[in-house]
Amino acid sequence: MLSYQVVLNTPFMTYDQYSQFSGMPKRTIMDWVADGRLPIKKKAKGKETPLINMIALVEMATREAMEKLG
Repeated sequence: MLSYQVVLNTPFMTYDQYSQFSGMPKRTIMDWVADGRLPIKKKAKGKETPLINMIALVEMATREAMEKLG
């Protein structure tokens, strides 16, 4: 059985924060969000700042790892 521990400082990050954290350009982050490769928190209003959902991202990575490991 796979066992791991992930420590997140925050459950959500702005595009700028995620860019700093990951090293990815902000434009790439925006493209990945647009095509569904990065999950964002649902916005209550259209003009709210989009936030990357780090918890959902960890869950996605876990599922992908489990699929590869069998």
